[in-house]
Amino acid sequence: MNFEELGLTEEQIKAVNKAIQSETDKVRTDYSTKLKTVKDELAKYKPIEKSDVEKALEEKQKELEQKEKELANKELSYTVKEKLSAKGLPSELAKYINVGDDVDATIEELGGTLNNYFLNGTFKPSNHNKSTGITKEQFKKMSYSERVNLLETQPELYKALSN
Repeated sequence: MNFEELGLTEEQIKAVNKAIQSETDKVRTDYSTKLKTVKDELAKYKPIEKSDVEKALEEKQKELEQKEKELANKELSYTVKEKLSAKGLPSELAKYINVGDDVDATIEELGGTLNNYFLNGTFKPSNHNKSTGITKEQFKKMSYSERVNLLETQPELYKALSN
Protein backbone atom coordinates (compact mmCIF):
# COMPACT_ATOMS: atom_id res chain seq x y z
CA MET A 1 0.00 0.00 0.00
CA ASN A 2 1.29 3.35 -0.88
CA PHE A 3 0.66 5.94 1.84
CA GLU A 4 1.85 8.83 -0.28
CA GLU A 5 -1.19 8.51 -2.50
CA LEU A 6 -3.35 9.13 0.52
CA GLY A 7 -1.68 12.44 0.98
CA LEU A 8 0.10 11.61 4.21
CA THR A 9 3.23 13.35 5.27
CA GLU A 10 6.45 11.54 5.88
CA GLU A 11 5.98 11.79 9.63
CA GLN A 12 2.48 10.36 9.39
CA ILE A 13 3.72 7.49 7.19
CA LYS A 14 6.43 6.67 9.76
CA ALA A 15 3.85 6.74 12.56
CA VAL A 16 1.51 4.42 10.61
CA ASN A 17 4.38 2.03 9.80
CA LYS A 18 5.42 2.10 13.44
CA ALA A 19 1.87 1.32 14.55
CA ILE A 20 1.63 -1.54 12.03
CA GLN A 21 4.98 -2.90 13.19
CA SER A 22 3.88 -2.66 16.82
CA GLU A 23 0.67 -4.59 16.16
CA THR A 24 2.56 -7.18 14.12
CA ASP A 25 5.02 -7.63 16.97
CA LYS A 26 2.16 -8.10 19.44
CA VAL A 27 0.56 -10.78 17.26
CA ARG A 28 3.92 -12.52 16.75
CA THR A 29 4.69 -12.43 20.50
CA ASP A 30 1.23 -13.78 21.37
CA TYR A 31 1.62 -16.53 18.73
CA SER A 32 5.12 -17.47 19.99
CA THR A 33 3.89 -17.69 23.59
CA LYS A 34 0.97 -19.95 22.67
CA LEU A 35 3.17 -22.09 20.41
CA LYS A 36 5.69 -22.56 23.22
CA THR A 37 2.92 -23.56 25.64
CA VAL A 38 1.55 -26.12 23.18
CA LYS A 39 5.01 -27.55 22.51
CA ASP A 40 5.67 -27.89 26.24
CA GLU A 41 2.32 -29.67 26.70
CA LEU A 42 3.06 -31.98 23.77
CA ALA A 43 6.47 -32.81 25.20
CA LYS A 44 4.77 -34.12 28.36
CA TYR A 45 2.90 -36.78 26.36
CA LYS A 46 5.70 -37.84 24.06
CA PRO A 47 7.52 -40.99 25.08
CA ILE A 48 10.86 -40.28 26.60
CA GLU A 49 13.77 -41.42 24.46
CA LYS A 50 15.58 -44.22 26.23
CA SER A 51 19.29 -44.17 26.66
CA ASP A 52 21.54 -46.96 25.39
CA VAL A 53 21.99 -48.21 28.95
CA GLU A 54 18.22 -48.45 29.45
CA LYS A 55 17.81 -50.26 26.13
CA ALA A 56 20.55 -52.73 27.05
CA LEU A 57 18.97 -53.28 30.47
CA GLU A 58 15.57 -54.02 28.91
CA GLU A 59 17.19 -56.48 26.48
CA LYS A 60 18.92 -58.28 29.35
CA GLN A 61 15.64 -58.41 31.25
CA LYS A 62 13.88 -60.01 28.26
CA GLU A 63 16.69 -62.58 27.95
CA LEU A 64 16.41 -63.42 31.66
CA GLU A 65 12.64 -63.86 31.41
CA GLN A 66 13.10 -66.17 28.41
CA LYS A 67 15.67 -68.25 30.29
CA GLU A 68 13.38 -68.44 33.33
CA LYS A 69 10.57 -69.75 31.14
CA GLU A 70 12.88 -72.36 29.59
CA LEU A 71 14.10 -73.44 33.02
CA ALA A 72 10.54 -73.69 34.34
CA ASN A 73 9.56 -75.83 31.34
CA LYS A 74 12.55 -78.12 31.90
CA GLU A 75 11.72 -78.47 35.59
CA LEU A 76 8.11 -79.31 34.77
CA SER A 77 9.23 -81.86 32.18
CA TYR A 78 11.59 -83.47 34.69
CA THR A 79 8.88 -83.58 37.34
CA VAL A 80 6.43 -85.16 34.90
CA LYS A 81 9.02 -87.78 33.90
CA GLU A 82 9.66 -88.64 37.55
CA LYS A 83 5.96 -88.95 38.33
CA LEU A 84 5.35 -91.09 35.24
CA SER A 85 8.19 -93.42 36.25
CA ALA A 86 6.87 -93.61 39.80
CA LYS A 87 3.47 -94.73 38.45
CA GLY A 88 5.10 -97.38 36.29
CA LEU A 89 4.41 -95.52 33.06
CA PRO A 90 7.01 -94.82 30.36
CA SER A 91 8.78 -91.52 31.05
CA GLU A 92 8.97 -90.84 27.29
CA LEU A 93 5.28 -89.89 27.45
CA ALA A 94 6.28 -86.64 29.17
CA LYS A 95 6.95 -84.87 25.88
CA TYR A 96 3.51 -85.81 24.53
CA ILE A 97 1.29 -84.83 27.42
CA ASN A 98 0.32 -81.33 28.41
CA VAL A 99 -0.10 -81.00 32.15
CA GLY A 100 -1.85 -78.06 33.70
CA ASP A 101 -1.43 -76.80 37.22
CA ASP A 102 -2.04 -80.15 38.92
CA VAL A 103 0.66 -82.54 37.70
CA ASP A 104 -0.32 -85.36 40.08
CA ALA A 105 -3.97 -85.39 39.05
CA THR A 106 -3.08 -85.33 35.35
CA ILE A 107 -0.70 -88.26 35.70
CA GLU A 108 -3.21 -90.22 37.79
CA GLU A 109 -5.79 -89.65 35.08
CA LEU A 110 -3.35 -90.64 32.33
CA GLY A 111 -2.32 -93.78 34.23
CA GLY A 112 -5.93 -94.80 34.73
CA THR A 113 -6.74 -94.20 31.09
CA LEU A 114 -3.75 -96.21 29.85
CA ASN A 115 -4.38 -99.04 32.29
CA ASN A 116 -8.01 -99.29 31.20
CA TYR A 117 -6.96 -99.25 27.57
CA PHE A 118 -4.39 -101.97 27.97
CA LEU A 119 -6.55 -104.08 30.26
CA ASN A 120 -9.49 -103.91 27.89
CA GLY A 121 -7.27 -105.00 25.01
CA THR A 122 -5.88 -108.09 26.78
CA PHE A 123 -7.25 -111.61 26.70
CA LYS A 124 -9.96 -112.24 29.21
CA PRO A 125 -11.00 -115.84 29.50
CA SER A 126 -14.73 -116.31 29.30
CA ASN A 127 -14.92 -119.64 31.15
CA HIS A 128 -13.68 -119.10 34.64
CA ASN A 129 -13.79 -121.99 37.02
CA LYS A 130 -16.48 -120.60 39.15
CA SER A 131 -17.59 -122.45 42.15
CA THR A 132 -21.20 -123.18 41.46
CA GLY A 133 -21.77 -124.58 44.91
CA ILE A 134 -22.64 -128.09 43.70
CA THR A 135 -22.20 -130.73 46.36
CA LYS A 136 -21.52 -134.43 45.78
CA GLU A 137 -25.09 -135.23 46.78
CA GLN A 138 -26.44 -132.77 44.19
CA PHE A 139 -24.08 -134.27 41.60
CA LYS A 140 -25.39 -137.76 42.33
CA LYS A 141 -28.99 -136.54 41.85
CA MET A 142 -28.20 -134.94 38.44
CA SER A 143 -29.53 -136.51 35.28
CA TYR A 144 -27.22 -137.81 32.60
CA SER A 145 -27.73 -134.73 30.37
CA GLU A 146 -26.97 -132.36 33.27
CA ARG A 147 -23.76 -134.27 33.97
CA VAL A 148 -22.73 -134.05 30.30
CA ASN A 149 -23.41 -130.30 30.34
CA LEU A 150 -21.30 -129.95 33.50
CA LEU A 151 -18.50 -131.95 31.87
CA GLU A 152 -18.52 -129.67 28.81
CA THR A 153 -18.74 -126.38 30.69
CA GLN A 154 -16.65 -127.13 33.78
CA PRO A 155 -14.48 -130.22 33.28
CA GLU A 156 -12.39 -129.62 36.42
CA LEU A 157 -15.46 -129.48 38.62
CA TYR A 158 -16.87 -132.58 36.94
CA LYS A 159 -13.65 -134.51 37.67
CA ALA A 160 -13.61 -133.35 41.27
CA LEU A 161 -17.24 -134.38 41.85
CA SER A 162 -17.08 -137.69 39.95
CA ASN A 163 -14.25 -139.13 42.06
